Amino acid sequence: MQDNKIRISRVNSKVEYPSDFLFIGAMNPCPCGNLLNEKLECRCSDLEIQRYKNRLSDPFLDRIDLTVVMQSANPDDRASFSSKEFHKKVVEVHIFTKNRGQNSFNAKLNDSEIEKFCLLSDEAKATLEMAISRFALSFRSIKKVQKVARTIADLESSEIIQKDHLLEALSYRRR
Repeated sequence: MQDNKIRISRVNSKVEYPSDFLFIGAMNPCPCGNLLNEKLECRCSDLEIQRYKNRLSDPFLDRIDLTVVMQSANPDDRASFSSKEFHKKVVEVHIFTKNRGQNSFNAKLNDSEIEKFCLLSDEAKATLEMAISRFALSFRSIKKVQKVARTIADLESSEIIQKDHLLEALSYRRR
């Protein structure tokens, strides 16, 4: 996924295709799908839930930038902003990143670009160091967190990634 290539390996051959895609996936919280539901009862045992979650390997999960737990929708739920407002904000952020001299999206930054564009405040650096040791973050996870924090900072027009940007990015890591 991160190399923008799809490799198919079989017994007698290997084929590689170029690709550039946005991976979006969904997974129920348990085999029956009711674990987090406020109205329906989950009928799965703890062992079944663990087996279900273990179907996805850590290296695969490590390649996912954002993990969000969705809640059940209520009839009273309303969007906090319109599609037009969302589009305007995306354009503003795109201009902000271009003015910084960045030519690619945050998700596509390589290691040297991360060093250049994902500048952390001292407080954010200390928080990242604590998170690395506490959560045993891999090198790949650290880079993903920095890129997500960069996007959150961009949404607030902040040149430097602050502690709250980093904490929000960490909250999107898998649980």
